[in-house]
Amino acid sequence: MSETVSAEARLRARNQLTIPDPIVRAAGIEPGEKFVVELEPDDQDTILLRRVRNSYAGSLPGLWDRIPRPTSRANARPGAKP
Repeated sequence: MSETVSAEARLRARNQLTIPDPIVRAAGIEPGEKFVVELEPDDQDTILLRRVRNSYAGSLPGLWDRIPRPTSRANARPGAKP
């Protein structure tokens, strides 16, 4: 199991929060990524930050290799070239 990465961040003027470098590196976060921020209703000291993925491409490696491809023109996608 991986070790938890923890770092302190400070809320700045205009409600800006910088994600600390150790978290950015460990999560592989890139500039421009979007997040959803949630407040736990039963514990106002717990705020969750969840990344919103623009694409799930590559998130299931090997899955598409197991799906059979159409073998005849009758089974091919409409408009696909032979």
